[in-house]
Amino acid sequence: MDRGRFVAARLAESRLLMAISVAASVTLALCGPGGGPASAQQSYALSDVSFLTGCWAGQMGSLDMREQWTTGDGGMMQSTTKFIRDGKVVDFEFGTIVESEQGITLWPYPRGTISEHGFPLVRVGEEYVFENLEHDFPVRIILRARRP
Repeated sequence: MDRGRFVAARLAESRLLMAISVAASVTLALCGPGGGPASAQQSYALSDVSFLTGCWAGQMGSLDMREQWTTGDGGMMQSTTKFIRDGKVVDFEFGTIVESEQGITLWPYPRGTISEHGFPLVRVGEEYVFENLEHDFPVRIILRARRP
């Protein structure tokens, strides 16, 4: 499988980052195991986002971002993310991507508190789009794959 680099455009990382930028673009580099993006499908499975598995590192403005995703064993992937400025952690987030009868949903836990709204996976391919139009901010989280 392709262990290339990916660009993740996450339209919000946390309330702290919302003050920095309304639409943040993050370049992430794979620093652990992973795979290539899945083909576009009409119904989605956890395997469609399995390329996230592993350790990711990138820049978001003045912040260094480090994110670790587990495999999808048991129908769920988990992540830990920390945001570092000047050598100090300034924010953190946990996350889960859950597979259920309703499909694939991303649940963010900014600063360890679960969001009231999940973000269903609505599109895969060159872009992996998790979207919830009823959420105030953000309404979508977009991951874009960039091949080396």
